[in-house]
Amino acid sequence: MSSLTVAQLGGLMVPAVSTFTASGDIDAPAFQRNLDAHLSFGMDGILVGGSSGESSLLDDDDRRTLLRLARERVPSDKWLLAGIGSESTRLTIARAHDAKAAGADAVLVISPHYFLKRMTEAALLTHFRAVADASPLPVLLYNMPAYAHLVLSPAFVAEMAQHPNVIGMKDSAGNVPVLAQYLEAQSDAFRVLTGSGGTVVPALAAGAAGAILAIGLYAGPAVRRMVDLFWSGDRDGAAALQQTLVPIATDIGGALGPAGIKAAMTLVGLDGTVPRGPLLPVSDDELATVRARLTTAGLLSA
Repeated sequence: MSSLTVAQLGGLMVPAVSTFTASGDIDAPAFQRNLDAHLSFGMDGILVGGSSGESSLLDDDDRRTLLRLARERVPSDKWLLAGIGSESTRLTIARAHDAKAAGADAVLVISPHYFLKRMTEAALLTHFRAVADASPLPVLLYNMPAYAHLVLSPAFVAEMAQHPNVIGMKDSAGNVPVLAQYLEAQSDAFRVLTGSGGTVVPALAAGAAGAILAIGLYAGPAVRRMVDLFWSGDRDGAAALQQTLVPIATDIGGALGPAGIKAAMTLVGLDGTVPRGPLLPVSDDELATVRARLTTAGLLSA
């Protein structure tokens, strides 16, 4: 059983990609090789089944397999988070129990959004409260407007932060003024983490407890250094490094999604593997852009 506490929720984590063979099956050796590399770069935790992990393309057997493989690699003093969000309250709760059985420490829940017009504040509160009530693991809210097409309101976050089983949130919107409003709910029992690679330093400066960053998948040492510079007091150094990383956040992960992230990982020597259908690998022109951004950021030789 994990001894991690809410007070330890923070630091720098990465949302692991789900690695697939050419036939679309889970590539277990590649997945664990990537985890070993991320942890060797000093990551404080791993998220399995997040947006960068092609969460909407995973079946529940995939999720259980990936969590089991991750638990074999992630030590008990580092966070193992499980993305469990679905369109169904019932399925989300079932996935929470699966995550517990697989050894996860906490779960991350994105908003249901297929019936977008009906996802009112009342509907979201009912859903998230039901999940938090039933989950055997602590819950983190996930604000991801790019994929969920809705924004969790500061009032919603403040309300959910009072739930005893809700310990934090990941905010991937990159809207620092709204993040500042989320941070008003931060306490010893509720921690706010940023998921926006282009605004890490401003988010930390505003008071975010940590970050879960896709750019850490293909620029791990640089991202670790940026965060360490900030926490050591060298905010100017951290801000300067942040500026070199903005293009790889916006033009790779932001613009190209999992396919771009996987291409970048392959270029820097990790196991990106192919995305799962219906996603296609990046085109030749997109690959050239990925290579150029990594080169400019000093992550590849010219």
